Amino acid sequence: MQAKAIKSIGLTALAAVLLATLAYTGFKQLNRSHGETRNATAVTIDAALDTSPVVVIGKVINGEGKPRNLRRDSVDPTKEDQSVSVPGTDYVVKVSKVLKGDLKPNSNINVAVPGGSYKGETSSLRATLVQGEEYVFALAKSPSGPTSYYGMIEPYIFQLKNNKVVAIINDNKIKSAFKETNISEAELINKLTK
Repeated sequence: MQAKAIKSIGLTALAAVLLATLAYTGFKQLNRSHGETRNATAVTIDAALDTSPVVVIGKVINGEGKPRNLRRDSVDPTKEDQSVSVPGTDYVVKVSKVLKGDLKPNSNINVAVPGGSYKGETSSLRATLVQGEEYVFALAKSPSGPTSYYGMIEPYIFQLKNNKVVAIINDNKIKSAFKETNISEAELINKLTK
C-alpha cells in the first residue's frame, strides 16, 4: 500500500512540475512579446515600394515635427488612445511627385515617424528628417486622419544621393541590412510606372 502512495505522490509531483513549467513558459512568452516592437523590414527599395500603397517624393516643411501619440483608440482610430502613449513625430511634407497612390502633387501630408517625446514619454526617433530636404516616402494611409500617413515597412524613408538610394533610419541593424541600390530618379519613377 505504501508503494502505491509513494508512486501516486511522485506522479502528482511530476504532473505539478510539468504544469508549472508550461505555465511559466507561456507567461514568459506572452510577457516578452507584450511590450516588444516588431517591424517588417525591407532589405531593398523594391520591397519597400512593392509593399506600400502610396509612394511619393516630397520635401520636409517642418524640421522639428509635431509630437503625437501614435497609439490609436480601438473604438475610434481617428483619436489617440488615452490609456497608452506611444510617442511619435509628425512631419509635414509637401508632395512634389506621386509615384504610386491617389495623392495630388503640391499637397501637404503628415508623415508619422515613431519616436520623440509625448506627454512625458520619450523614445528614440526612428528617422531624422531635415527641413528643406527631399525624400522618397513609401507609405500607407493612417486611420488618424485624411492627410496622415505612416510607413508599413522599415525603412520607408529614402534619399537619392549621387544616383544611389540611401535608407533614412536611425536603427543601425536595419540600416546595415539595407542594400543601397544605384538608381536615378528617372529609373525609380520608371520602376513604379511599368
